[in-house]
Amino acid sequence: MKLFSIVLLSLALVLESSVTTIPLVFLSLVSLMVIKKENWIFLYGFLFGALLDLFSFRTLGISSAFFVTFLFLILLYQRKFEIATNYFVLGACFIGSFSFLLLLGFNNLIIVESLVSALIGLLLFIMFKRFVELDLVSSKNL
Repeated sequence: MKLFSIVLLSLALVLESSVTTIPLVFLSLVSLMVIKKENWIFLYGFLFGALLDLFSFRTLGISSAFFVTFLFLILLYQRKFEIATNYFVLGACFIGSFSFLLLLGFNNLIIVESLVSALIGLLLFIMFKRFVELDLVSSKNL
């Protein structure tokens, strides 16, 4: 699944840096973290955040710092709440997307973009969960 994750994050990176302002890399990372809860996702968050900043011509490290911090907060909430639910993923994707877009200075239609982002994040989460359930992608390698 690590190979699948790299391919998915690479596709999200290309789409986000060239086509859309929806934080696809962030949504993919949140979905992966909620399902797997492993430390290698922090490394992917740092690397793909740096690449996103590089390809988008932003200050290097802003996205990486945000991704790693938000992923850490998700793991902190793991102790208090059940994070592998649709409601948690929907809320986390909305709040994270809103914060990320606000951090980057997007002001136009930020709530609409956050709502769309939350729905995309929920769809990614359901897709990953289904892949693990169907054992299309080994849960040990996710």
